[in-house]
Amino acid sequence: MLSKLLPWDFLPKHPMTIDPKRPGLYAFLVSDPYLERVLLDRLPKKDIPFSLYSGVEVTRDFIEEHFVNLSFFSSTDHIQVINGENIQAANLALLTESGIDWSERFMVIFFTKSGKTFTDFAKKADVLAFEIEEPRFWEGVKIWQFCQKAREVNLPQDVSRFVLDHLEHNFESFFWVIDTIKLNFPEGKINLEELKTLVEKERWDFFELIDLFNDNPKKFFNEVLKKGDEDYEWLRSLFAFMQGHLAKVLFPDELRGKAKLSKYDQSILVVSEKWKRKDVEKYLQFFSELEILAKSSDQLLINKLRLEII
Repeated sequence: MLSKLLPWDFLPKHPMTIDPKRPGLYAFLVSDPYLERVLLDRLPKKDIPFSLYSGVEVTRDFIEEHFVNLSFFSSTDHIQVINGENIQAANLALLTESGIDWSERFMVIFFTKSGKTFTDFAKKADVLAFEIEEPRFWEGVKIWQFCQKAREVNLPQDVSRFVLDHLEHNFESFFWVIDTIKLNFPEGKINLEELKTLVEKERWDFFELIDLFNDNPKKFFNEVLKKGDEDYEWLRSLFAFMQGHLAKVLFPDELRGKAKLSKYDQSILVVSEKWKRKDVEKYLQFFSELEILAKSSDQLLINKLRLEII
């Protein structure tokens, strides 16, 4: 059963992404990595501990071990999967055609690409599927309002006007500026002139770090430690930004269709040819883990960064 909803229609109806009282097989199609992060963050992980896997790990053996051929020693954990488009169609079919009892288990699969694989899977009676539709280009105000609700802020009108007039109308830009505001104005009193300077300066800092990462990840992590040692909110913002960057590197086809490419767009195309896909996916997962650690101000984060420069 497939439901298609815009982000601001989905969130009020499903504030925890899934229904914690309704175990089962869930599928989400979310093409924007920043929007996907909103849904991932709202999963009721305290009440329902999930084990995280990538789509390539969900093989026939994996399904049989976790769901079909259960024994006394089998794991009965709840499963969360990212990059579900990498699951083979035959293995997705196995999830719905092998008589698995979903009455006490959750399996939540996130897809980032539309296609026959997701469409066929979403039609299955056992699957509770949602496609989060992309906003239209003229819905910038609604995107901005949604981002504020997702981050649980209500910013002044003059700040909203500045953001809508000076930033691209997308989730990446809006979440980034909200995080910048929360980091630099923790008491909630925003100096608009100072914000204008910060937007220009910090955005540039992030792009400089991306260039460094593209050339030499070890130097990147060394520089991050210098700039943000134990500044967890800045680190969280950077790691979210890096996930958006790497998602573009993984799926550069949209950029190839652009009539005019920015310098940043051109660098993405270069990196997508230069880097191996498995390495990009590895770092995408790594930055996701780092963001989670940064959100909880976990000291383990600093240790992980230091290990990257050894």
